[in-house]
Amino acid sequence: MVSINFNTFGNWFQKPPNPIPPINLLSGILLNTPRILKFSSISSSNTSKKAPNLETPPSEEPGKHKKMLEQFFWESEAMPYFRHAPEVDRILNEDPIFEKKENPTEKEIKENKKWWNEFRSSPVVQFMARAEKIAMKMNEMELEENANPYWDEDGLYI
Repeated sequence: MVSINFNTFGNWFQKPPNPIPPINLLSGILLNTPRILKFSSISSSNTSKKAPNLETPPSEEPGKHKKMLEQFFWESEAMPYFRHAPEVDRILNEDPIFEKKENPTEKEIKENKKWWNEFRSSPVVQFMARAEKIAMKMNEMELEENANPYWDEDGLYI
């Protein structure tokens, strides 16, 4: 009797060349030693290894994230204010644009006063001053509006 195979893809029920070894569940039950199995492990070949020592000695030096957290808290409490820093004062004193005269004459005082009056009477400067006042008022209104939390739960964290 002759057998003719019309299947062009080969034998679909052929045994795989490297079968997956079955999981040995009894070895974990019979032996009472602690084991750490990896989540993705298929075989229990790593069950005979000892668990690593989980008790590490506490290090004296804080970790990277602890240092970052401490720096954040320090910067929040002691925020540097550069407006009146000595370096800023030195730069302003050395700059020739901000020339400060020790003993101005009456003529210079009158010229400065006249210049400031002209400067303040400029429509652009008046517009900018008014815009700044409006922005401050809007900010105050927004702060008053947000004084009471919209949700009751938000009031717990204020």
